[in-house]
Amino acid sequence: MQKKKKSLILLFLLLITTTVINAQTNKNPINGTVTDESGEPLVGVTITVVGQNAGTITDIDGHYAIDAPASSSLSFTYMGFKTQTIPIGTNHVINVVMKEDSQVLDEVVVIGYGVQKRRDVTGSVMSVKPADLENMPNVNIVQSLQGKLPGLNIVNTGTSAEGSTKMRIRAQNSINADAGPLIVLDGIQYEGFLSEINPNDIESIEVLKDASSAAIYGARAAGGVLLITSKKGASGKTHVAFNSTIGITNIIQRPDMMDATQFYNFKKERTGVSSFETEQFEKGVNTDWLDHAMRTGISQEYNLAVSGGADKTRYYISGNVSQVKGVAKNDEFNRYILRLNLDTEVTSWLKYGTNTILGYHDRPGEKANISNAMKMNPLTSPYDENGNIKLQPNIDDMGVTNPLEGLNIQKEDVARSINTINYLQIDFPFLKGLSFKTIGGYNFRSRLIETYKSSTATLEGKSKKGVATVNNQYKQDWSIENILNYNHQFGVHGLDLTGVYTSREYVTKYHDNTGVGFIGDYMTYYQFKLATTLTPSDTYNKETALSQLFRINYNYDGTYLFTFSLRRDGFSSFGANNKYGTFPSVALGWNMERESFMKSIDWLDRSKLRLSYGENGNQAINAYETMPTMSNEYYLNNEGTTLVGFYPNKLADPTLSWETTRQFNVGWDYSFLKGRLFGSFDAFFANTFDLLLYKKIPQINGVNSIRQNIGKTESRGFEFSLSTLNIKTDDFTWRTDFNISQSKNKIVDVGLFDEDGKAVDNVASRWFIGEPIGIIYSYEFDGIWQETDDILNSHMPEARPGDVKVKDHNGDGKITTDDMHIIGRKDPDYRIGLMNTFTYKDITLSFFFNAVHGITRYTEYMNTYFDGKANIRQREWWTPENKLNTYPANRDDSNPYGLNYFGKTNDASYIRLSDISLGYSLPKSITAKLGISKLELFGNVKNIFTLTDYIGLDPEFDSDYGVPQTRTFLFGFRLGL
Repeated sequence: MQKKKKSLILLFLLLITTTVINAQTNKNPINGTVTDESGEPLVGVTITVVGQNAGTITDIDGHYAIDAPASSSLSFTYMGFKTQTIPIGTNHVINVVMKEDSQVLDEVVVIGYGVQKRRDVTGSVMSVKPADLENMPNVNIVQSLQGKLPGLNIVNTGTSAEGSTKMRIRAQNSINADAGPLIVLDGIQYEGFLSEINPNDIESIEVLKDASSAAIYGARAAGGVLLITSKKGASGKTHVAFNSTIGITNIIQRPDMMDATQFYNFKKERTGVSSFETEQFEKGVNTDWLDHAMRTGISQEYNLAVSGGADKTRYYISGNVSQVKGVAKNDEFNRYILRLNLDTEVTSWLKYGTNTILGYHDRPGEKANISNAMKMNPLTSPYDENGNIKLQPNIDDMGVTNPLEGLNIQKEDVARSINTINYLQIDFPFLKGLSFKTIGGYNFRSRLIETYKSSTATLEGKSKKGVATVNNQYKQDWSIENILNYNHQFGVHGLDLTGVYTSREYVTKYHDNTGVGFIGDYMTYYQFKLATTLTPSDTYNKETALSQLFRINYNYDGTYLFTFSLRRDGFSSFGANNKYGTFPSVALGWNMERESFMKSIDWLDRSKLRLSYGENGNQAINAYETMPTMSNEYYLNNEGTTLVGFYPNKLADPTLSWETTRQFNVGWDYSFLKGRLFGSFDAFFANTFDLLLYKKIPQINGVNSIRQNIGKTESRGFEFSLSTLNIKTDDFTWRTDFNISQSKNKIVDVGLFDEDGKAVDNVASRWFIGEPIGIIYSYEFDGIWQETDDILNSHMPEARPGDVKVKDHNGDGKITTDDMHIIGRKDPDYRIGLMNTFTYKDITLSFFFNAVHGITRYTEYMNTYFDGKANIRQREWWTPENKLNTYPANRDDSNPYGLNYFGKTNDASYIRLSDISLGYSLPKSITAKLGISKLELFGNVKNIFTLTDYIGLDPEFDSDYGVPQTRTFLFGFRLGL
């Protein structure tokens, strides 16, 4: 009975949106029953007449009836099952048994040093196919992933042509060391900018979140691992794909800075105005500096890919041109990429392949200084009477630089890169399943930045008679991965053994030079030999790593899964006594749906339990961090000769080693109702010890701190994802993808203990035992003192009406530093992503929401300080006539304790409609006549609206003085031949 009720509900939902067309030109009644392999009737199976619009669905008993010509065929489709096409012929009764489509379970997932079927994965691994996001393109692929995967936390820290993001996987466990994930591109560690990777070339992205999954990368995996796999060719017909995108970008949520009148009146009351400002005000000068510093941004991208191959050789060749002009004047990013992916079978047992990328990345020009433009006095003018940029627009402060001066700076910034990954694979003929693969990766990147500030068009150049700088960056790294693998199925026993030996070297060189004092500007940065003064600077860093790995994957009858790995890493930057670390992991999996006792639960398609434990390291320290270093200082001897001396600036520590994170993870992968509901749940707990922290030491050592392995943190959280196929008919589909995640950390100790051995706080560094790493520690805002308050008998007797009232947190009747306490946290309580996708015939519409809750941020717009020079955000101040309880009086001393947090205005929680996309694919009947395989048109809008109480520039941005949030309209097409 319960099963019948569920079927009735599902049938009702389907019938709401399903149009049944039974009109036929040739009446020929057909009927039958559709069941699954266990004999259970399937409700809502779509039956169509091939080549016609006629169709129907099965009822709650799996029955159907339709009229169709005897010469035609019937197509049976149902989510989670393979589509079947059956000729009618002389049949009037056609019963069908639908077979489950195991495509999702048999989907190949990249797990690092190999692949696995999704059903056999024991760790917490999330995947995304960029093709699923192709109607939401971004210059930087990371931006497209924001909010799409639970546990992958991406923050847009600002607005630029290239994209500004910060990425974390799960909770932050490290206090000082870098907590970002390890990026692996086609099996080799990637050190470049993600904006320099062509998103169109990416086949899949996997995120290794738990310690078991990431432990195979050992010392670099404490922050998780992001695996990026590029596209490959396939044997058969040559495929040509061309796509193009045009985008228009404008700023939104423009900050409400004071105009000339507001600024003049405000300053007159606060500090008094100058004669220059009075003169400008009387002239009616009212400059909106943001208008002069910004523009409409335009982007264009063109991508051409050719793929195919014969029986033994497959290729993928692509070229990409991307040109982006940001909304700040002179903010540009141009990307030119060529890629060749080639795989060939030299013999039946020998394979060779290469993934090679040539990149040219141009960041020309010095962009307008948006931060200074926002702060610039509106009573000043950007141009002189001849239309030239004024070098000193404010005669009250001759040191103020015109925010537009960057437009007069000559600058070239070009990076050239080679990224090549080559492999040889031997499949030993004498033992089936045994293979050896060696992968050699080489990355070379040079970047040359040249600037010249002329003696006539820039303020610094004028004072120094021209300033030329050159910054020559050189980076290269090579790595070799030797992988021995044995994979074989012994009846119900599946065994996969992997051994890896890897080595890597990373070298960076910087050669910088600054020249000042030239006889002219004509030779710009090609005249260093003519400079009056030259100041060179050079940097050299070299790191090497050596690792060994063993991993075993075992499964019994596809039901019971076991994974164990052990990795040993050596890293040159650590101390002589601790250059090697060992990182083990173990994981168990149970595909419950394969058990006989689960067969009676017909609504459950898949249920896999996962349990894992592992250790990962964090080696995020600079080269030579454990070695003593010196700094130089110039001095004059008794003869007046300049000499150079050296003094210690860092002490050696031969014991310094990895931060280590131990993590437990329990997970559940599930699928219900024949694939209509599916997703996963993960809960994790991690503790990190031997933190890389600086410890204070007596100054008698020559320095006042040394970096050591001290301190501990803990983190925990959960991640939940759910995808639902709400409606599925012949013409219409509605799918929802939802995820929510929470990750919290706390400090256990920071290397400081009392006489009893109890861990104590480091108040100076804002590190508190039992509290999160990122906290807001401050006095608490308690409103504004009013004229009716008994101020003299209060805890702030010196206050005046209009002053900020500070909360007496400890209740001792006075305000001291003991009243400071934690009033917020820098990491959110949880993150949410929600995408809905609607498909009607050849039209697809999707929209995506991204939300963050429970995060506190300081906003510079609430700062009560005013120096009489910089413009500030327009706001209401307390006055006797306007007795606000939210912001103090317009006086320098109205905020004596310097509070920066004023209630809800600092709550950076938000809900954002991030993307709306609309796409249309030409029907195959039309594309076939045109001689093409596909033609798709799409449009996309980004940043439609944001709901938040935060009054800063944007709840995600690092600063409130910078390029405001933008809205982009994208239009494009994809053509396939």
